[in-house]
Amino acid sequence: MIFEPVIGLEVHIQLSTKSKMFCGCSASYQEQEPNSLVCEVCLGLPGALPSVNQEAIRSAIKLGLSLNCRIANLTKFDRKNYVYPDLMKGYQISQFDLPIATNGTIMVDDNINKSEALIRINRVHMEEDVAKLTHDDISNSVIMDINRSGVPLLEVVTEPDFSTASQAEDYLVQLQSIVRYIGIGTANMEEGSFRCDANVSIRKKGTKKLNEKVEIKNMNRIKAVSRAIEYEIERQKEATKNGERIVQETRGWDDIKSKSIPQRSKEDAHDYRYFPEPDIPALQISEKFIEGMRSKLPELPKLKLQRYIDELGLSEYNASILVSNKKKADFFEKVIMSMNDIAEKQKLHPPSIASWVNVELNSVSNSAKDSDLKNMKISPENFGKLILLVSENHLNKNSAKELLEEVYFSNDDPVRLSEERGLQRIEDTTELKKIISVVLKNNPNAVNDYHNGKETSVRFLIGQVMKESKGKANPQTAENEIIDQLKNDK
Repeated sequence: MIFEPVIGLEVHIQLSTKSKMFCGCSASYQEQEPNSLVCEVCLGLPGALPSVNQEAIRSAIKLGLSLNCRIANLTKFDRKNYVYPDLMKGYQISQFDLPIATNGTIMVDDNINKSEALIRINRVHMEEDVAKLTHDDISNSVIMDINRSGVPLLEVVTEPDFSTASQAEDYLVQLQSIVRYIGIGTANMEEGSFRCDANVSIRKKGTKKLNEKVEIKNMNRIKAVSRAIEYEIERQKEATKNGERIVQETRGWDDIKSKSIPQRSKEDAHDYRYFPEPDIPALQISEKFIEGMRSKLPELPKLKLQRYIDELGLSEYNASILVSNKKKADFFEKVIMSMNDIAEKQKLHPPSIASWVNVELNSVSNSAKDSDLKNMKISPENFGKLILLVSENHLNKNSAKELLEEVYFSNDDPVRLSEERGLQRIEDTTELKKIISVVLKNNPNAVNDYHNGKETSVRFLIGQVMKESKGKANPQTAENEIIDQLKNDK
């Protein structure tokens, strides 16, 4: 029997708003003293009234539009009732039947099968995060930090349209990138601001009926999501072949052991006893407001990638590296803008600039453990000047790399620094001729080889000139001067 996987994803995205979803407490809970960012609303005390964070509403609309969703003109909040230690109120304020965005789409790639697939977005809805529970194995206790309770969340729910783990992986990469590009969140899985649950089931190939699904949680890396899906597919296939019944349940992913572990039976919607949140009126959103939000959206990653390839002549590889980091892509474009006239004259085209950003700038940022470029001080103008110094043969690449490491944090003028430190290439032919004369005098064997027809000896002599000049001689100029002197000395 041939089985096919049926996969749907639910992604929770924490929003980078200043305050929480329904109160004025700070939403920046990371690295704060536990239980220091709380109020009567966070604690669910009697009489506490929630008020809606308007910036969170705008963020939800931005994401919905970016995923080609229909934005609701009327949306409301609901109480999702369940009992769990991280939920002080005994319910979560979420959205049920009138979410803020529905019916979206996104195209994903399957890198393994080299194909594309259309993934339908069922809904994007708003809700509040819960408190953070930490299990202390030493004291055999559970510690609760309420700071996270009430932080704004968006939940993006897909239809069960994925058929491979590779598709799911590409979807998460794209969604993560979109969140960062539109500026609504950090989308860092490691810190819990981008959390994914995968619903996985299998069915006999060719049938349409959906079988019992298993929800997998606790995946803190995109690669872990892919591995967990692959594991669960194989587990269900093996169980079915052995005559076992797949039960609807929630399983946790153990990344170290590379296996999923049963946690609890999976709830259905009716188990949560949803009802409208009585303390928050329904929200009306006009088409004018929606279109205003649409007009403010930035260029999204996939469109930017295609533009880099089609209009700027970048390879797909270089373009994809740039687009993966919005700050890096923005920096790249600013370098181009700062050098438009000069770059054209010097034939310093975008692919050359992209290579410098992706290789040299990336090398410095990685060494500095600054992959997000948060500590980068070098301006696009000074970065462009540095590239020009190399392209015009005023500076060798090794010296340019050394300067970049310094200017990255200082934004000093690379032209001035290279001049002050005597790093620029020797353009004075008189000085160069003196160096070449010394090299020829000190290497008579190479000179004799040249005169005996071994013209490759010139390469050795160029190397000696570069060594004597500490890399500052122009290799092409040096070669011409060496040949002239050898011919004149013959």
